[in-house]
Amino acid sequence: MFDFLEIKRKTGRHIIKHALLLTIPVLVVIMVFIFSGCRSYDGEIDIAYFFKTEPERAVIDFIQSLNNNDPQYIYSNLIPNKDKNNISKEKFEEEFLNILSDVENIEIEKTVYLGYENNMSKVVAEFSVEYKNGEVISYKKYIYLIEENNRWKIVFEKTFI
Repeated sequence: MFDFLEIKRKTGRHIIKHALLLTIPVLVVIMVFIFSGCRSYDGEIDIAYFFKTEPERAVIDFIQSLNNNDPQYIYSNLIPNKDKNNISKEKFEEEFLNILSDVENIEIEKTVYLGYENNMSKVVAEFSVEYKNGEVISYKKYIYLIEENNRWKIVFEKTFI
């Protein structure tokens, strides 16, 4: 009888030990999932962001930075280097803040990755803009992106916002 209890106790410890060993990788996977679901722009957790393509994530970051009146983020992270040679950071910020001066809020409704063609990715973004006068207008815009140094950048000459 004593042998049976000893075996049962050892088996119980063995099960608990293996359960704990399995818990650690599961926790690591959950943490990776949570942190990869953080938006690049503001680091906020957004589970839907996790399931988006890299070009869609760049578009989401772009629209979020517009909503927060943050042209510095756009200039630093989303403009191709060749375009930075054509406009100074200060001039870019001035123009964007002027454009956004009548905007109260921008809400992303949907982004869809449309594919890769002619060395560019194409994303359609549906969003609504609430203006300071109370008017709300919904937009559906095609946004073109190129990959530069492993990051997706907006091609502003083809993208009209």
